[in-house]
Amino acid sequence: MKIIAIGAAPTTIGFAYRLNELRGEAVDAAKEVELLVLEQEANPGGLSSTVVDEKGFLWDMGGHITFSHNFPYYEKATRWAVE
Repeated sequence: MKIIAIGAAPTTIGFAYRLNELRGEAVDAAKEVELLVLEQEANPGGLSSTVVDEKGFLWDMGGHITFSHNFPYYEKATRWAVE
């Protein structure tokens, strides 16, 4: 099965991370999935991202409802996505 995800927002990151975990757990169905994530920006996160401007100011791109200190799984998945 081939899946194309448009945008590397939190849901896509979580899906890709979990799919990778299932492959590591030797789940046969997960091994048969080919995932391609297309993202126009340099970093994942979508509207849950923060941009640093040329003067060093931080700008939240959208309403940050996901705070990684409350969701360690999300933080782990986000770090994995940028590696």
